[in-house]
Amino acid sequence: MAFSSVSSTPASAGEILRLKAGEIRLETASKQFIANSAKDILSGRSNAEQYFILQFAGQISESDKAELRTQGIEPKTYLPDDALIVKASRRNAAAAALSPEISAVAPYAAEWKISPDIFDIAQDHGTFMISTFDDALTDEVLNELNLVPGVQAHRSGQRGIIAQMSLGNVGRIARIEGIEWIQTLPVFITFDLPMAAEFITPSATVPPITGYESGTKLMKMENAWKRGFSGKGQVVGMADTGVDTGIISTMHPDLSNVVKGYAMGYGSKTWEDINGHGTHVCGSVIGTGAVSNGGIRGGAYNATMVVDGLWSPIMNNLAFKTDFNIIVGKPYADGARIHTNSWGSPQNLGAYDSFASQADAYMWENPEMLMIFAAGNSGVDANKDGRIDEGSVSSPGTAKNVLTVGASENLLAEGGIQRAHGTLRGGDKNWGVEPIKSDTLSNNADGMACFSSRGPTKDGRLKPEIVAPGTNIVSVLSTKAKEKMWGEFGTDYVFAGGTSMATPLTAGAAAVVREYLVKDRGFATPSAALLKASLIHTAKDMYPGQYGTGPKQELPTRRPNVHEGYGRVDMEQATSLGNAVLVDDKAGLGLNETKGTSVFVQNGKGLRVTLVYTDAPGAASSAKALVNDLDVQIVSSSGKVYEKADRTNNTEMLEIANLPEGTYQVLVKGMNVPQGKQGKQPYALLISRY
Repeated sequence: MAFSSVSSTPASAGEILRLKAGEIRLETASKQFIANSAKDILSGRSNAEQYFILQFAGQISESDKAELRTQGIEPKTYLPDDALIVKASRRNAAAAALSPEISAVAPYAAEWKISPDIFDIAQDHGTFMISTFDDALTDEVLNELNLVPGVQAHRSGQRGIIAQMSLGNVGRIARIEGIEWIQTLPVFITFDLPMAAEFITPSATVPPITGYESGTKLMKMENAWKRGFSGKGQVVGMADTGVDTGIISTMHPDLSNVVKGYAMGYGSKTWEDINGHGTHVCGSVIGTGAVSNGGIRGGAYNATMVVDGLWSPIMNNLAFKTDFNIIVGKPYADGARIHTNSWGSPQNLGAYDSFASQADAYMWENPEMLMIFAAGNSGVDANKDGRIDEGSVSSPGTAKNVLTVGASENLLAEGGIQRAHGTLRGGDKNWGVEPIKSDTLSNNADGMACFSSRGPTKDGRLKPEIVAPGTNIVSVLSTKAKEKMWGEFGTDYVFAGGTSMATPLTAGAAAVVREYLVKDRGFATPSAALLKASLIHTAKDMYPGQYGTGPKQELPTRRPNVHEGYGRVDMEQATSLGNAVLVDDKAGLGLNETKGTSVFVQNGKGLRVTLVYTDAPGAASSAKALVNDLDVQIVSSSGKVYEKADRTNNTEMLEIANLPEGTYQVLVKGMNVPQGKQGKQPYALLISRY
């Protein structure tokens, strides 16, 4: 076999396999497989196809994968370092092992397919989510599963199977060829923070509207509206509990821009909202403010909305077919290019699981669709040090390509929940140490919501990337809702809080920015990467947070950090990028390729550079989610290089202040592209002088 020879940057390239099951060296397994290959020929097993890991001695190029295909070996997905899961006959896999460019070949072992969280289950029986390598195999695997005593399984979307079984059967079914990953079935919940009725601040009359109620004021949405950008021509998809009556002709007056809905919850025949959550979320995106004379309206009040109703009357919760080709695919077919999701699973915090991988896969295949997810409400100070603990983001908010949203504080002193954190339900346990304990939920615009989930992910990636107001947010009340969330605001609106509330506000902002990119900047079909980059590039850094500097400083570093990400959405900046350089490179970069842009900087001024790309989906079994690795550098005329050399994230920002006058090169480099599109990784780049 004639493979290309590309030197690999990391010293350990081609030596270690980095899986959730642990760091593994394949030499022993590889030698054993090669030694057995002769026996396979004699026994007639050599032509049997199965899944293998091929680890290369250096970085993987597109020509390497092309060469594999000529030898009857089908590359499936990437694993770090420098490895591919492939489908091949045992004969062809053994032949590949003879190449000097291949450092190891071994069958994809059953124990590598099992999520570590399975072993945390207290019961001896559970419900599991099983992913196959190929949808064409799913029915075959399903039939094999149902032959195992004690296993009850059914199909759930593309490449997905849900199975009920004992823990003792997990190891047995992991040996079934074609299964890629097994994990516990995530239970999805909405990310509004439940509050007891006694915590709600009663009001005899409706408080006067200050402008802060909807949360849009702190995001400076009015500046974008005054410039003529309010989401017109944009379609936003939303997956949630439904919206109001579920009938367009009888919809709440503020929700006249809802144009279509789908009933996707198990057992549901309607997308009406008996919970109230989806209606509140919808209002924060496209609410027109008809009832309040424009006083309370969504960020993109001239956009339209397509609704996925995920509420199941059978489960009395969110329960649906876990397939983004359906959940996001249907609104995409209706024209949506932004999809907002105020829900997730807090079961395995920080994990890049199969559902996060599926979210990345959908965006990889549909690069114009920006999926937005709430980070979750698992923020607590469990170690009692007066600062919210890290590592609590929920899936699918752990996905690389989605825009994950945390909650900052709104600025509202009347109505909703006005009690100190320490007096809330679970408050003494979760937020029982100063300065968090005596603080309240919506009294400081530069503060984070105490409950907002923090990053990083388990593989060290930055999440959330952005925040928006998510406490005491006023939006539309569903006429079908049984609960009043954080309390009524008149008869048509209701208070609520959670990253659920911050997420639709960000989705509305995204719709407005997309309108701006199309109409003002001339991008007819802006990529999701460009849209995401525009929002984080212009966000407001809230450093040091609401408690000043010192040992209990809320935001320990300037952005980016795992609390606020790159900062709070700032629509004044996001719709005034006139002097910025915007690049939406849909062709992209291959391995070892570089593209550059020249920028002149006056003496004492600074440069802000933001790189975002929609990466190929990572394998759920991998300990590292990043697949393709692009880097950004700023190079001065004297040759000085500014860079982060980030090997973990698919977003990067360089902010270099007080530069000497001169022309600077902004370079984007293809550091590793094992799974590109025709060998290349598309990207978006923003450059601003400040």
